[in-house]
Amino acid sequence: MFPMLVRDVLLTLAAHEFFSPKWSSRIRDEWTRNLVARMSERDGETIARRKVERIAAAVDAAFPDALVTADLTESSILDPVDAKDRHVVVTAMVVRADAIVTFNLADFAAPHLSEKLQIEVIHPDDFIMDLVDLNEKRAVAAFRELRARKKNPPMDSAELIRRLRVGGLLQTSLWLNTSDVVELI
Repeated sequence: MFPMLVRDVLLTLAAHEFFSPKWSSRIRDEWTRNLVARMSERDGETIARRKVERIAAAVDAAFPDALVTADLTESSILDPVDAKDRHVVVTAMVVRADAIVTFNLADFAAPHLSEKLQIEVIHPDDFIMDLVDLNEKRAVAAFRELRARKKNPPMDSAELIRRLRVGGLLQTSLWLNTSDVVELI
């Protein structure tokens, strides 16, 4: 859910029914707190908090089934996972998720989770490209819609590709920049 453009890409793909996002209230609290901190540097805390509350409300409205409200209890099977990230794995276990999408691959003990829980820990760029492989036409439509929503300031395809690359989505930016795709977004 962080950084912002990566969140927008993932949620746009979810809105296009590539996958069903799931998170706990703790996960939601973490991304909103981090976003407020990041935006406060530019906007001040009060304005940043208001903006993030609007963003979170829009996300909640768009994905009302995403919030996991079941009991989230830890287990010793999670011992290899960094303590601060275990709650994410517990959420994935509760919803029987196939994957956890994160830039933070190291702290999630990926081989352990794959072997013991059949949960893949996957980098957002790899996850997005897996979704593109499922249906490239729908993925192009999702990126076109994402770009069209960016109005303040407007974002042309070159700027979208640049920002995705800077945001760590290298494969995605390379795919979008291919001649047969870039003209469609």
